[in-house]
Amino acid sequence: MRAAFAGDTVYQPAATSAPTMIFAFLPEGVFVIGEQAASGRSVTFWSSQWAGLNRLGDGGAPTSFKGFAAWPSLPACGAGWMTRPGNAAAPPAALPPYMAVIVASSVSKTGSVVSGDTASIVIVKTDSGYAPDPGHPGTGIVVGVICP
Repeated sequence: MRAAFAGDTVYQPAATSAPTMIFAFLPEGVFVIGEQAASGRSVTFWSSQWAGLNRLGDGGAPTSFKGFAAWPSLPACGAGWMTRPGNAAAPPAALPPYMAVIVASSVSKTGSVVSGDTASIVIVKTDSGYAPDPGHPGTGIVVGVICP
């Protein structure tokens, strides 16, 4: 049996390094932002003014949408999502410092259901000041992209 050591012909030492970012998906649901989500840009993912603060490709969002989608529990690029209007979907009480957020190009309301698409998923570094009441906005800076 042959012993292997870092730096031998089998296990070469690493010549490069790469930064690592640790982020979280929320335990239930996900926040949403509009298509303006470019890296380094400030975004609002939760607010009573969400529809006016987030630009969408297909036009405007319903004013009853505040930015939190209760379903899916784990977002996926290309998948749809849905929720109830306002803060009826019960967003989380606290946020992680870095979290995954859906980028939507379309948000609409039919009856008591708000739905949209997942054009991409980004990582947002969250700012302080958030509360699960839409009068206390959730904001942050886009720092990475999970799927374009």
